[in-house]
Amino acid sequence: MKTSPAYMEGKYFILPNEIFSLGLSTNALAVYVYLMRLEDRKTNVCWAKQKTIGNAVGIKSPKTVAKALIELEAAELIYRESTTMNHNGRKVNGVQLFTIRPIEDAVAHRQWAMLEDLSNAAATQRIEDRVAKHNAQHPESPANAAFTGRAI
Repeated sequence: MKTSPAYMEGKYFILPNEIFSLGLSTNALAVYVYLMRLEDRKTNVCWAKQKTIGNAVGIKSPKTVAKALIELEAAELIYRESTTMNHNGRKVNGVQLFTIRPIEDAVAHRQWAMLEDLSNAAATQRIEDRVAKHNAQHPESPANAAFTGRAI
């Protein structure tokens, strides 16, 4: 009888190497790994309370867990939805439903953000160069001022 590898039996999961290129904090990385552990591999969905996540990864502060989840959403690694339940005839907050997004989406998002940062830096440098050139050509001009890169 041929046995399947252990990760095929649900005992292990594969963590994409690209996760380390996204600049995540250690808390966000720990939360992501925990959510990957819970994920249904067919639907890419899992659910958990923030308190449960914090307990599982050793984060005591609910605010720190919330910040990690916000970071994962901003990196486009997860999508989350709040759920509600009926409790004694009234709606109350339930667990959060998390969808683990494809790592390729997060990598592409990070690359576009880095390109935008480079483009903004290049534009700022061009303006600084023009101001420096103007200041060198017109040292007595009242408009001769240092460029700060901020609106006044």
